[in-house]
Amino acid sequence: MSRATKRALLAVLGLTPALALSSCGLSAPSTNSGAGTKAETIVAAGQASLETLDPLQSSNADNDIFINPVYDRLVGFDAESKMIPKLATSWEFNSDATAVTLTLRDDVVFHSGNKFTAADVKYTLDRAKQVASGSAAFIPSYASSKVVDDTHVTISFTQPSVSFLAGLSYLYIVDSKLVRSNEGADHAQQWLATHDAGSGPYTLTGYKANQEVNLSRFGKYWATDNRRPQNVVLRMINESSLLRDELLTGNVDLGWGLAALDVKQLNGKAGLEGYSMPSTRVTLGLMNTQGKVTGNPRVREAIQLAYDYEGHIKTALQGSGEIAKSVIPHGMDCVYDGPKPTRDVAKAKQLLSEAGAAGATVTIAYDPAVPEFKLAGTLLENSLREIGLVVKVKTATFPQYMQLISTAATTPDVSIAWDFAPYPDAGAVLDRTWNSKAIGQTNGARYDNAQVDSLLAAASTAKDPAAACKAYVSVQKQIVDDHAALYIAWPTVNGARNGKVAKIPYAPTSPTFDASQLMLAK
Repeated sequence: MSRATKRALLAVLGLTPALALSSCGLSAPSTNSGAGTKAETIVAAGQASLETLDPLQSSNADNDIFINPVYDRLVGFDAESKMIPKLATSWEFNSDATAVTLTLRDDVVFHSGNKFTAADVKYTLDRAKQVASGSAAFIPSYASSKVVDDTHVTISFTQPSVSFLAGLSYLYIVDSKLVRSNEGADHAQQWLATHDAGSGPYTLTGYKANQEVNLSRFGKYWATDNRRPQNVVLRMINESSLLRDELLTGNVDLGWGLAALDVKQLNGKAGLEGYSMPSTRVTLGLMNTQGKVTGNPRVREAIQLAYDYEGHIKTALQGSGEIAKSVIPHGMDCVYDGPKPTRDVAKAKQLLSEAGAAGATVTIAYDPAVPEFKLAGTLLENSLREIGLVVKVKTATFPQYMQLISTAATTPDVSIAWDFAPYPDAGAVLDRTWNSKAIGQTNGARYDNAQVDSLLAAASTAKDPAAACKAYVSVQKQIVDDHAALYIAWPTVNGARNGKVAKIPYAPTSPTFDASQLMLAK
């Protein structure tokens, strides 16, 4: 797997890379040029670090916030996690589930004016296979595409895969004529990093590096809605207190990713209303199952018993979430309803003594730029010292963490991280984080269980959804029984909005919020 693939996939763990993004040379539309303009503009801001606008890199949740309004997907999921049509109106698998034929909309145009056809689907899929990074990871069984006519395309797989269609919900379709003319030597990665090749509800009009992205409503969008604002400004504000102040002064209409305490303080002030939505995330403490100390399951169980889960909910999340019962996010099918983890310091000390590990040294790693991780790291450090372990703390940015887990010798004993579901499919999360083939890449626990690998392989090719679901539940139970991770919390997504912005609907394919669904409250 390429370095770019590792980088994009590990971003789904919430370990977002530091970055520098150069300006594309587009001028940002003013939000203060007049009352009419301001009334038709929504300014949204939150914690995000934009790496690229290449739609293939939407697997990085921070990138996706800015990419989503500009592009369209073939299929999607509604708030109840049911698959819905997008650019594809219907689909039909062949008899052995090795291919699917899509019927496409015939009323879609790209922002360039080019008409959307099956050729764009084929080009997008082929480009994903060639670049082999980002969202390409969600369609690993893609083999080839055949254009039947402008509104029909047949996609073939390397093996039977009824879950392939779900993976398409995380792939944005590009304007093949426009992108092909700007391919260069890197499949247009550099060009797409700063340009628009989409058919989504908004066009890219400009951005300021590491500050904001500017969008304007696309008048020829196939799913027009007059409640959409004429302009959207998406700002990057990584300090919750600064974002809170910007909301209070009216410079920002909607703030996402706020600390729960700030949401409580804002609610009811300056016409603001706080909100909390289900999250597609789970907070984990990934334990190095091949570590010198944590390779012992008794030690891992002791670490689980030492952690203060109630304290995490109260302090790290300010009450905005609940204790997790499994290693994948809730709100999707096939979540294992496991035992709620509890704290038992006495038993933890006993297990540590039985393992001969009292006084042993363990390393913990987390990204201090993420408030939940910073507080969780402190809780974990104190908990482990309380049961008699010596703790070494490593604060790790995304590139540093990727380097750490690349070898067994440098993998931390416990790493605080998010895992999230790019779409509501348990298999996609489990295969990425717990399959042994991903050790050194996205399997930060270095978890190697042949039974789990076998169950994941069988489930990915099962034609019976019930059988696949049963296998996924068994996988989760095995991981829990092996004490491979602290499954800590199911956090919510918090924010605040003023009266200009309509209620934000929950979107299971958007870990934070779906900017394409921003609407004026009118």
